Amino acid sequence: MSLDVARKRLCPNCLNAVSAPYCGFCGQRQKSAVRHFGQLMGEFFTDVLNLDAKLLRTLKPLLLRPGFLSREYFEGRRMHYVSPLKLYFFLSIVTFFLVQQSVDIAAEAGTLMQIDDDGGKTDEDMQFTIGNFNGKPWHAETNPIRLAWLPDIGNDLINTRLGRLETAVKKREWMQLLHAALAATPQALLIILPFFALLLKIFYIFQRRLFMEHMIVALHNHSFLLSIISMLAVFSTLENWAGLPSSWQNLSAQLAGALMLWVPIYFFLCLKQAYGQSWKMTGFKFLAIGFAYLPLLAFGFVINLVLTLLFL
Repeated sequence: MSLDVARKRLCPNCLNAVSAPYCGFCGQRQKSAVRHFGQLMGEFFTDVLNLDAKLLRTLKPLLLRPGFLSREYFEGRRMHYVSPLKLYFFLSIVTFFLVQQSVDIAAEAGTLMQIDDDGGKTDEDMQFTIGNFNGKPWHAETNPIRLAWLPDIGNDLINTRLGRLETAVKKREWMQLLHAALAATPQALLIILPFFALLLKIFYIFQRRLFMEHMIVALHNHSFLLSIISMLAVFSTLENWAGLPSSWQNLSAQLAGALMLWVPIYFFLCLKQAYGQSWKMTGFKFLAIGFAYLPLLAFGFVINLVLTLLFL
């Protein structure tokens, strides 16, 4: 047997003999990573995002069967569904793409805000200041913010971003600000996810579940919320689409209202299904978690503002 043939039976990474698609020693896939672009894109959607039949099997119970996916995950039946983290990231991308498109269409239709032909700028800039520091108005060069515990590069970044915010507000560049806020929202939601899971851990502490189990419930709940936001964005687009008959626009508004009504019912049923407590106890904890979630949303709003500055 020639040397070339022998090498084909060795793992290129660790040079151990292999007889399967994956090396039994280092785990590397034996199929070459250098392939046609179409093949790479297909693997990206299949392996990374799991955009196959799993997605369809996952979205239906996610929207219509509260708590079902979390229970399936707890009981070890996971192969038929997209993993919670992949599902959340995929829906984040789809949701905020649709929301940004809906915002643009609403702005063009004039239902969101009035924007001048020159992009929102007027002959006279709006009077706006960031605030007073050291007894004087803030200025990026003459009176910047200086935090003693932050390195100079961090202080410079803060003042640069505040300068961009001040300029955008003065020139009434509302769409730029709105797009920056929308771009920051997925990251803000991701940051508050562990805190929501911690809330669930506290309220269901006697069930002795692992923190990651509560994280699974949190991921599924927020994935559902992202799906609802996606559909609301689509309905909003239909409402602002001048070419549609008024009957279709009214139907879109009614469906959007029904979705909003379904959200609290879904979350309540999700707690009942995922944790299996009585209706009375579930109702009590649903209300308590809802009130506890309000300051968490405020915290997420602050994070969103900070991230918005970074996206400007």
